[in-house]
Amino acid sequence: MTAVGQPLSRIDGRLKVTGRARYSGDVPVADALHAVIVHSRIAHGRTLSIDARAAERSPGVVAVFTHETMPRIGPAPWRWSPKHPTGQYHHPLQNDEIHYAGQPVALVVARSAVEAEFAGTLVDVVYEELPFRRFDDSAIADAVEVGTPQEDGRKVPARLYWETSSSVGSADTAIANAAVRIRQDYSTSDRHHNQMEPHHTLAVWGSDDCLTLYDTTQNVSGVQGLVAIVLDMAPERVRIVAPFLGGGFGGKAYVWPHTILAAVAARSLRQPVRLELSRAQMYSMAGHQPMTLQQVSLGADVDGRLVGIRHDSVSPTPPFEDYIEYAGNASRSLWAASGGIATHHRVARVHRNTPSPMRAPHEAVGLFALESAMDELAYETGIDPLALRLLNDTQIDPLSNRPFSTRRLDTCITEGARRFGWDRRRAEPRSMRDGQYLVGQGMAGAIYTAWRWPAQARVTLRSDGSALVESGMHDIGTGTYTVMRQVAADALGLAPDMVAVQLGDTRMPASHPAAGSATMSNAGASVLLASIAARDKAIALAISGRNAPFATASASEIIAGGGRLMPGSGAPGIGYADLLARNGLSSLVGEGDYKPVDEVKGPRAVFSFAAVFVEVRVDPDLGLVRLSRVTAMYDAGRTINPKTARSQAVGGIIWGAGQALLEKSEIDPLLGRFVNRNYSGYLVPSNADIPDLDIGFVGEFDSEASPTGAKGLGEVTGAGVAPAIANAVFHATGRRIRDLPITIEKLL
Repeated sequence: MTAVGQPLSRIDGRLKVTGRARYSGDVPVADALHAVIVHSRIAHGRTLSIDARAAERSPGVVAVFTHETMPRIGPAPWRWSPKHPTGQYHHPLQNDEIHYAGQPVALVVARSAVEAEFAGTLVDVVYEELPFRRFDDSAIADAVEVGTPQEDGRKVPARLYWETSSSVGSADTAIANAAVRIRQDYSTSDRHHNQMEPHHTLAVWGSDDCLTLYDTTQNVSGVQGLVAIVLDMAPERVRIVAPFLGGGFGGKAYVWPHTILAAVAARSLRQPVRLELSRAQMYSMAGHQPMTLQQVSLGADVDGRLVGIRHDSVSPTPPFEDYIEYAGNASRSLWAASGGIATHHRVARVHRNTPSPMRAPHEAVGLFALESAMDELAYETGIDPLALRLLNDTQIDPLSNRPFSTRRLDTCITEGARRFGWDRRRAEPRSMRDGQYLVGQGMAGAIYTAWRWPAQARVTLRSDGSALVESGMHDIGTGTYTVMRQVAADALGLAPDMVAVQLGDTRMPASHPAAGSATMSNAGASVLLASIAARDKAIALAISGRNAPFATASASEIIAGGGRLMPGSGAPGIGYADLLARNGLSSLVGEGDYKPVDEVKGPRAVFSFAAVFVEVRVDPDLGLVRLSRVTAMYDAGRTINPKTARSQAVGGIIWGAGQALLEKSEIDPLLGRFVNRNYSGYLVPSNADIPDLDIGFVGEFDSEASPTGAKGLGEVTGAGVAPAIANAVFHATGRRIRDLPITIEKLL
């Protein structure tokens, strides 16, 4: 094993910095038309009439589609579900109903993007405007569990991965009888993904009536499956290509309306159609993280041992969706509580577009509330926040009563504290200063689900002794090309530069979406299995093939290394190129089909863990918060590439800083639409906002999580940052901020 564990640089790096990496919007197709969406100006109602005559007469316009002229398509088979690629259940331009501001009401197709955009301004729409429902006290009072009877008496069929409610023991009774009780309300804001690369689809219909979509997606197999269903096509006649992605963060893991609109327009016009969303359109067309209102109740004895945890949450979702932000997920498994743990999630159906997972979905949102409450419990009991968490650590998952596969959260906490210098912290709020600045130090624990999804890969040994890895998985900017090369290289005994990797195409073996930090453990397992299969075929040839060099050896004696197969006897061995030539073969193919046990059914509970330590400086006159130090430690199983892993952690910490201090998507209460729909209005961290980061990994090989030994990393790195910052702000100022983001006006 010489490649796995090495800090290799990303093999796609040079392509990206030199502009040679081809994204969906870079694919050249002759005579491609350009489509532009015309959006609804109202949040609820219907279109009474649409006059497109002026637009149709505008220079360069080829067609204008409305709900009256757009060809009919089949319904999505599922409402929103983490198991399926449907991004929005409601198909636009299929009827006159308006469910949210920014919903497409027309599609203009022209020879150029400029001509399409101008013509779009000429489309005249008359609406019947109806009152729209906001996420206010009335909607919250009417919030329901998904799958429960609605106002009209119907029961919404739910395809949920987790139960909306969970209960172990008797949390309410334990909390009511506890010596120390904490009960507080917390809230988080609507946030948007704001990927650098806009959403883009290029739809091309071939002469064989097959469809190719060059799409900005984290899920080529999912797009293929859903598009085939709604267009009533055989899946093999739909090809999806996405070799590179300029940021996904969950928002590109699902099929949004623009992809289907582009495909239908291209089929109708029999000409390639390119549709790219503007930055503003991405706020109403491609998901967002919904705001949450949460209440956390903790009960503990006088020594700080938890006896009960209750975590309730409500979040908004559209009238036609089942999307839930599971803010209580982390509370189900992070800390032990002897009397019981209960969580409950409800949704308020309001007139806005469909939410979606956003790094880190569910856990990052809920951990702000849980870990803030734990900090409040620490002050209430007089116990150090670090000691409180170690006191309530557990090796048994409270929800399922299964042992954790590996859980080194205690090591994350103690090693992080040592590196951070936690023992030098003064416990009293407002007790630490640096000149004019108030200095605060806070910490938080974190947990994230380890998803188990099927994946397939193909590894081909080639006549020149090199290997090719192929799979429909994705590199969304996280280094997947590189780590898959490392896994295959070690399994085959090849140098890494002798392994090529091709990803992101449905002509390759199907894989799962690049989401939920699942790629290394699942897709990586399929690459490992395919590599072993190819190697074993080569070993079989070496034993029983033409002029077999190891005819007297057993397969278990033969090892691969240095690009050669070698018997245990110490003989010189044979290279793959010579072995294939000797047998008259141009290639040798190994297939990997990874079929893991569902994570809720395995013998052990699999999660990734983290501990985050933060120092802030707060200007007491301006209320301005600055990060000055961050130390973060992670248990994500075996680290395949320390360099790309550190990059993931850096990105996750930056995400958490944005969640804590800057990010909020503002909604106009009169118009029902997001208003700060660009980089100047939506604040994200810049280099000046982020200090040097101290990052470490303490995980060990986790065979339950994956044959590679790895667990998910990308999501957990963002999950505990916001509460650690909020706790540090309290330590600095004595002000407990329970509503994110922590902005200046909340501290003044």
